[in-house]
Formats: sequence, C-alpha cells, structure tokens
Amino acid sequence: MRFRADDALPAKRFDTSSLRLMWAGFLGILVWGTIAPLLGSILPTLRERAGLSLTGSSGMFVALSSGMVVASLAAGVLLDSLGKKVVLCAAVALIAVALVFLEFARSYPALVVLAFVVGAGGSALVTGAHGLLADLNPGHRSAALNLLDVFFGVGAFVTSFAIVPLQRRGGLAAVLFVLAAMAGAVLIYFATVVFPPPRHARDFSIVEARRILVSPAFLVPALIVFLYVGTEQSIFDWQVTFLLGRFSMDRVTAARVLSWFPVAIMIGRIVNNRLLMRVSPLPVLLGSTIGAAAGLAAILVIDNTIAASATLFVVGLFMASIFPTTLGILSGRFADLSGTALGLAITFGWFGSFIVSPAFGFVAHAAGGGTPDYSRGYLVIIGSAAAMVLMTTALIRERTRGRVPLASPIGDVVRLSGERE
Repeated sequence: MRFRADDALPAKRFDTSSLRLMWAGFLGILVWGTIAPLLGSILPTLRERAGLSLTGSSGMFVALSSGMVVASLAAGVLLDSLGKKVVLCAAVALIAVALVFLEFARSYPALVVLAFVVGAGGSALVTGAHGLLADLNPGHRSAALNLLDVFFGVGAFVTSFAIVPLQRRGGLAAVLFVLAAMAGAVLIYFATVVFPPPRHARDFSIVEARRILVSPAFLVPALIVFLYVGTEQSIFDWQVTFLLGRFSMDRVTAARVLSWFPVAIMIGRIVNNRLLMRVSPLPVLLGSTIGAAAGLAAILVIDNTIAASATLFVVGLFMASIFPTTLGILSGRFADLSGTALGLAITFGWFGSFIVSPAFGFVAHAAGGGTPDYSRGYLVIIGSAAAMVLMTTALIRERTRGRVPLASPIGDVVRLSGERE
C-alpha cells in the first residue's frame, strides 16, 4: 500500500520542547485574535481625536488591509530563509509597539501608518503560526491547524467581551496598554523558546516562490482559501443586513444571531481536530464545503427566524474546517517550503475578503428600483461556497489520478503531468 503524506497517522508524543513550540503558535494566533476586531471597536474614539470624517477614517482600514497583504507575502519567504522565531518575534513586537503609539497618535498620517503596522504584524503572526504548527505535525497538518485556529476565536472573544469594556472605565489607553502588555508577554515567551533553524538559510531563492505560485499543485488549494475567506468575510459583513431585510427583527437580535456563527466555527474546529487525527483531510474538506454551500442556500429560502438562526449555526460548524484543513493540505504538498506556500495562500485569502464581500454589495445594489435586494446579493455568498465544492472536487480528482505531489523539495516542483522542472 502506497503511503500518502497527508493520510491520517498514529498520534505521536511530543517532548517538552515541541509542546512549547506548539504553544508559541497558539499564543501567536491568540494575539491576532485580540487585535483583529479591535480597530472597528476603537475607531470612533480615534476618529474623534484626529478630527476625521467617516470617509477619511476608511483610509485606516485600507492601510490595515494593505499591511496584511504585504506582510503575508514577506513573512512566508522569511519563514523559510530566516526562520520562524525571527518572523514571530518581529510580528508581535510590531503589534505591541503600534498599540502603544496608537494612544498618542493624533494625526491622520500617523493613524494610517500605525494601522498598516498592526495589519502587517497580525498577518505575519498568522503566517508564522500556521507554518510552525504545520511543520511540527507533518503527519497531522490539517488536524493541528484546526486546533490552532480555535485560539483566534478565543482571542476575539477576549477582546469583545473582556478587554474592550475596559474603555468605559479606563478609556482607550486601558484597552491599548492591556493588549500591548499581552503582546509583550507573548514576545517574552517567544524569546525563551528554542526554535528549529531555517531549512533554506543559504539555498533559498525567490525564484522558488514564483515556481510555487504558478504551480497547479498550489493554485487549486489557494483558490479554496480565497473563496473561504471571501465567504466568511461576507457573512460577517452582510448577514445582519440580510436578516434585517428578510425577517422582522431588530438590529440587536440580528447581531446576536450572527454572534453564534463564530462560536460554531470554534466548536467545529475542535471537533475536526479530533476527526482529522483519524481520517484523511480530503473527505473532511469535501463534506465541509458541501455542508456549508447547502446550508447557505437553505438560509436564502427559509422564512422562519429560528430555523434561519439554527441553519447559520450549522453553516459555521461546516465552514470551520475549510480554512485550516486546506492550509494543512497545501503545506504538505510543499513541505520543504511550507512557509512560502502558506504565505502566498494566505495572501490569496486576504484578496478574497477584498473581492467577494464588496461583490455582495454591488450585486445587491445593482437591483432596479433604487432599493437594495440583499437576497440577490446573498447569491454571491452561495456562489462562492458552491465554487469551493468544485475546487475540492478538483483536488480529489487530482489525488485519485496520482498527479499531484504531496511534498515538493526545493527546486523539484512536480507538474500535474508528472514532469519535473
């Protein structure tokens, strides 16, 4: 029986150093989870301090997104050339410093620069942590990344329900300094952990990154990441608006319905972590994409509030595994350059959020009569989820035909046809 690199393997025991490395990844994602929802929460105060209009303050979100794109590209390459410790330490240090300076920033240019730095640091943490956990668990990459991404939800929960309310008592400074202190504590932890040396400190070439980018073995999983992030972001951006338009509920109730979606994602990732220790990731990925697409289609036609709320929760359970499982598969295909491959794929994901969610608004507002048709816009979400099913089916067909490499050593990327470059 031929061995396949991403098949389920017996669980291995980790020594103390490996466990400390795993916790470095968990804490890195936790920090990003605390930061990701922060800007939207504190933006009114920042805008008031700098005297910005609503239109002007949108530049901060552009800067944040730009930092995420630039950093994911750079961090992936640096993971393979300089090592994970350098990337993770630099990323969390950038976040800690930017949070402190946000308290003293009073001008629009300063706020834009700091938003860029926060986005860059967060994106580098995401890339570095995923690369670290994937390489620590070569036989269970997808399972490890499902567990890793649970900590993003924990961090977001902490910010939403514990830290941001500090602003009522201690003002914005309390929020920023507490989060900066958390990031600083994680930085100290990173500094005390011994990381493995980079694999390609001497022989890495940017040409290898280009070869990954144009490889069919990379493009299909990367497109799934693009579609997933776009779908998830669209749900967060538009689900409340859709519920308000379709059902007779107030904004608070609609927001509570949406709040169960990330909870479902956290639960789903915990469950899938155990499942993926026993089964191959491709069937799990296919079931996840089919379930998510079917659930989103059902929400469009359901006319009962309770049923729609329950269905959205189920959609979260199915969507939970798509992002980390796909990254696990991808990192296994390019095991010797996993940092570069993950950085490129995560960049695809950021672009997905920039394209799919705005497309929802465009389609909804393109309806005639001047009244937005959010049910029509919801077809964008359903279409994106359906495309994930097609992409996953393509992955399975490639695997069945034995045409796609599961691990590609540097300078030895395999084409779908089986030819070696």
